[in-house]
Amino acid sequence: MITSFFLKIFPYFLLVSFIFFEFAPGYFSEKEIIKPFFTFIVLYALVNNNAEKFRPFWILLFGILYDFLDGQVVGITSLFFLIILHFLRRKHSTIISVDFKNIWVNFVGMLTAYVFVNQLTHFIFFDETIEIKRILLSLLISIIMFPLFNSLIKKFNKFGFSGE
Repeated sequence: MITSFFLKIFPYFLLVSFIFFEFAPGYFSEKEIIKPFFTFIVLYALVNNNAEKFRPFWILLFGILYDFLDGQVVGITSLFFLIILHFLRRKHSTIISVDFKNIWVNFVGMLTAYVFVNQLTHFIFFDETIEIKRILLSLLISIIMFPLFNSLIKKFNKFGFSGE
């Protein structure tokens, strides 16, 4: 019973820890840092590997927490992941694949669109300059790290954790 409870809450604990792990260095340093999109990687891998069991309510909450800590327009992250979840649950042929190359390409496309929309909203609403070098490095690191995190999430799914 304790094991099944732990396996059910583990994805949520993992997401919260990655959200705080991603933003903690920014609160301790005054300099602008290059940070990979760890939360995006983990949430995408969780939703991609377990779309039927991951609840939209939790995506909404984690997305709002992520946007709030990042100082972005609240709701953009939730919107992206709810759209991804919708496509995965509807078995949309452009996003579903068994082949990892296609999953990786879909991840790169979604992450690029997400970063573009985020930066565009920052530019429009907050008059912030777009630091292309920092953004490209963050994207590159995230794209390179995705296979590792996706394989770890797949291994955890074999142990039976779920997003219910």
